[in-house]
Amino acid sequence: MESDIVAPLKIFLVEDDPYLGRVYERAFKFAGYDVEWVADGKLALERLIARDLVPAAIVLDILLPSMNGYDLLREIRKNERYAPVPIIMLTNSFVEHDGDPYLAAGADAYLIKIDNQSKDVIQKVTDLINKGRAKAPGA
Repeated sequence: MESDIVAPLKIFLVEDDPYLGRVYERAFKFAGYDVEWVADGKLALERLIARDLVPAAIVLDILLPSMNGYDLLREIRKNERYAPVPIIMLTNSFVEHDGDPYLAAGADAYLIKIDNQSKDVIQKVTDLINKGRAKAPGA
């Protein structure tokens, strides 16, 4: 007998602010996603690699303990296993063009926290998962 149960898609959330981490974790879960939340950049990279975890999407804060979001993004993009995984950067920076280096390094979206409610972040992540990465490797 074949089961119709489909496991929820995994979101890998890297956010060091406990309040925001809980907000995003709950919002993703409410939207039907499975969430793994890590509050440290280096630990996030170790978890991804050690467990062969390939989530549906990765949501990264920029200011993180032990490894910042930019360095973490670059390390993730070095690994071909994560080439199809959309990566969304979240930040409190609101200076125009601050997102350019992140997008050039392989991020698929750069969202400013104060300009986006959790439902907006969920929608952007869902859109990227549904259509695939905005920038395919080598494109």
